[in-house]
Amino acid sequence: MAGGLMLSFGRETAPQEVIDAPPGTYEITRGHTGTSIQKYMTLGAVAAQREGVMVEIEADHIMVIGSSTRAVKRLMGMHELEAESSGEELRKSMDYNFKAIDEAISTGYVNSFTTDTTDLLDRTADSLHGHRLEEKFNQCFPDTEDLISRNLGKFSFRGTTAFTFELKKTDVMRLALKYRKSIGANAQIYDYVKGRIGKPFGFEISLDETKEKTKEKDLIFYLNEWKFSGRHADFVAPNIGFKKRMDFRGNLKELRERVARLDAIARHHGALLSIHSGSGTTPYSSKGPGTYRALLEATGGRLKYKISGVYYELLLQILASFARGTRQRKLYNLVFDSVFDFLVEEVKSKGPLYSPLLEKQLLNYCRGVREGRVEKRDPRAVFFRFNSYLALNLRDKRGKRYLRDGLVTMYERDRALRKTVDREVERLTLRLIDGLRFCNNVEEVRSRSSLPIS
Repeated sequence: MAGGLMLSFGRETAPQEVIDAPPGTYEITRGHTGTSIQKYMTLGAVAAQREGVMVEIEADHIMVIGSSTRAVKRLMGMHELEAESSGEELRKSMDYNFKAIDEAISTGYVNSFTTDTTDLLDRTADSLHGHRLEEKFNQCFPDTEDLISRNLGKFSFRGTTAFTFELKKTDVMRLALKYRKSIGANAQIYDYVKGRIGKPFGFEISLDETKEKTKEKDLIFYLNEWKFSGRHADFVAPNIGFKKRMDFRGNLKELRERVARLDAIARHHGALLSIHSGSGTTPYSSKGPGTYRALLEATGGRLKYKISGVYYELLLQILASFARGTRQRKLYNLVFDSVFDFLVEEVKSKGPLYSPLLEKQLLNYCRGVREGRVEKRDPRAVFFRFNSYLALNLRDKRGKRYLRDGLVTMYERDRALRKTVDREVERLTLRLIDGLRFCNNVEEVRSRSSLPIS
């Protein structure tokens, strides 16, 4: 079968110089795995080649403008309002992304790129009407006639469902204002990659980090304009209503119908859907009963599916299951306590990661422990589930990532632990493969793509 290996360029990985920088030089959330772009791509590709596995090595979530701290807050459902970004901020963001892309391309293994331009969306455009809408639209777009004419009218779509959707003039105007900077930034990244990589590459546009679910008209307009630009997109990731690290608890029929219509729009433009936020409430829950089936029915089984952090979460749960006093449990306790202490200080000092939600989660945990409702150092504690990644980037006085190094060393040297972890990782992976029917998907991948898959 074929699969993908990726880390988020905006959060999980970073250029080597960021990984090697002294503590405090960058946000603690940036490159928080402690693994550089060059290292994860090279190790992943070499391991895949050794095992004879077909993999896509992806530069995931190349974020424009956004800070990694704000990005990880979105994982918890917090969407902060930001002032309009300046041209200087955009330039710095692009320069950082280009540096990251250069490191990825230098490995010779990267073959796919996903962008995240959430911070560039102008959400105020949704509420513009009448003269204000006309005035702003005419100010931003000198060639309004062509833009409107190519997006105006009825569009017919076919997939697992067939339907017609009409875009009106006011829809086009609002959508153009809302997405113009996002489309422009994506075009810059696409063109930069094309000019550097020297081979076919995959491209994915992510719209899933928004607060609201992606509307049909939004996806139609965005992909219309992208296709009109002459650039390709293999995948597009709309917000389908999934929440990070939570099972889907909504109406499955509505989910299936919503995804089917978005899938038909994507296919009309030569793309497939990429489903983000694929991890569930636990490493064992998939995304909740019936969710995989709904996605398969909606897409005809042709989709990309991304999970993040679930293997690390699984490791911590395994360590927490050891008896008190064991080396494994002591290391887990140190991880938990270090994250807890760091977050308490963030709340006290109103640091970058502070939010009322985080403060509430910490208070609920402490109250639950005092009242005997919550086990002390519970790996399922909400604040810990969403912030345990911080342990990987906490440093000692010498600048060493002591917790990350401790976890890696214990896994490598403790044969019994490694056997348990490997077994549970295999089971988790097979649940995903079987649940989404990815088994024997190599021919499907080859028939669809000319990408040089490793």
